[in-house]
Amino acid sequence: MAKKKELKKRNRTIYYFRCNFMQEDGFVAKHTLENMVAASWDKLNCTSERTFSATNGKSLVGMKLSFDTAKLSKGNKDCTLFSVGLYEEGAAANTIFKPSVSQIELEADTVDAPLHQEYLDGKGFVCLYGNHLVLSPTDTLRAGTINSFIEALIAKGGFHKESQLLDIQQIADIDSYRTIQNDGVKNITINSSAYLSTYSYLERHKPNFSPSSKVQKITKLAKAWMEALSDDDSDEKIAESENLNARIVISHDGRSASDSSDIGSDRLKKTAISLVETDLAGYVIITKTGKKLTHEEIVLKNTVKVTEHGKSVKRDEMWNELVKTLEQYDKDGILEQ
Repeated sequence: MAKKKELKKRNRTIYYFRCNFMQEDGFVAKHTLENMVAASWDKLNCTSERTFSATNGKSLVGMKLSFDTAKLSKGNKDCTLFSVGLYEEGAAANTIFKPSVSQIELEADTVDAPLHQEYLDGKGFVCLYGNHLVLSPTDTLRAGTINSFIEALIAKGGFHKESQLLDIQQIADIDSYRTIQNDGVKNITINSSAYLSTYSYLERHKPNFSPSSKVQKITKLAKAWMEALSDDDSDEKIAESENLNARIVISHDGRSASDSSDIGSDRLKKTAISLVETDLAGYVIITKTGKKLTHEEIVLKNTVKVTEHGKSVKRDEMWNELVKTLEQYDKDGILEQ
């Protein structure tokens, strides 16, 4: 009899987001995001009703919703948990024969999903408390896609205006701000291709995306350098098809001790903070003490180990980790910042 495979742990990263609603014509949201998601889920009471189109012909489906209690500083509070899956209808999975001494070479094969089933391409988990979101995405099902699912869900659930004004912001680690403020900034490097890619994504998916004037100037500079490499092609086309890139370095020479130099140092520090306050990626900030900060390192996150379940992890165990993270953020005062 074949030996049962020992269950292993997978690393899952947990991120913290916060929901706000844009101000328009005096509109005020009467419900929290948690209330709207729960109400919409209850109204859309079958999985086909909770399925929405994603990119590249794939679909998002609200899989299961549950409730739990978080032990917070204000007492025990209810929170809402749900899972969302990503799949591609009719997609086949690749297989490979087990290596054998009788085989000289191998070739990948495909296998279709069983009848009435599809292969899961990614599974995300979310904990909602009021307008706070603690979520765990994957490489194939990113946080932005999960947030798009939430927007589509509440719109279909009857909260049309709220979905249009929904603004889900990723929260940065306050320690990153302190590091920049205390250490100062030696230089900022902009990877034009990666930077413009995320800028374009935010423009398309965040209707209220309004970066500061400093960030807008950096964006113009990045676009100008990419355009310098082109004839009539767009900078996006060049970056994607021709693998050309431009790096912009903004630096401060700390050897001078003049008043003007101090002004320049402060200007660079404010520019770095402007970048941190966006969801943009494609930059590297080096502090004067040599610390390296990127978008991935700046956002508030933690990594947990959860028992694997196929290519995903056990749902209830993952949900428990989300609630524990919410409780820790409350204990650290992050929910009130």
